[in-house]
Amino acid sequence: MKRIILLSTSIALASCASFINTHRMHAAQTKLQAARKLQQGGQWDAALEMAERMHSSVAKSIETAPTHKGPGGILVDIRPLLTGWETGPFASLKSALQKHDSHSATSAFASLRQQCMNCHAVIGKADIKLQEIP
Repeated sequence: MKRIILLSTSIALASCASFINTHRMHAAQTKLQAARKLQQGGQWDAALEMAERMHSSVAKSIETAPTHKGPGGILVDIRPLLTGWETGPFASLKSALQKHDSHSATSAFASLRQQCMNCHAVIGKADIKLQEIP
């Protein structure tokens, strides 16, 4: 009986963590879209703040579940992908927003979105699509 309770508790907790991460990633996408709209509206500081909030959602999701089964059942550690995202496209986005550089911001938003989709592909979830960034 104890084994059944332990097993059902483990399944419930894993399901809960998965639900929370799904929610966080949906929130990250919403924040990414909002940051772009704020930037396009000339609200650079608000766009930077929203981008930071988006980063927080993504980072928390990866901290909660740093490994995933990729295609073929291979376990993939996505923390290095997060580091690459943070030091690459996310750093470029922050810099563009801080400098109020519309051209660089447009490019950075597109690169950031692509890096997100690359991560989804690596963990075998290429079916998770992000909205286009206008």
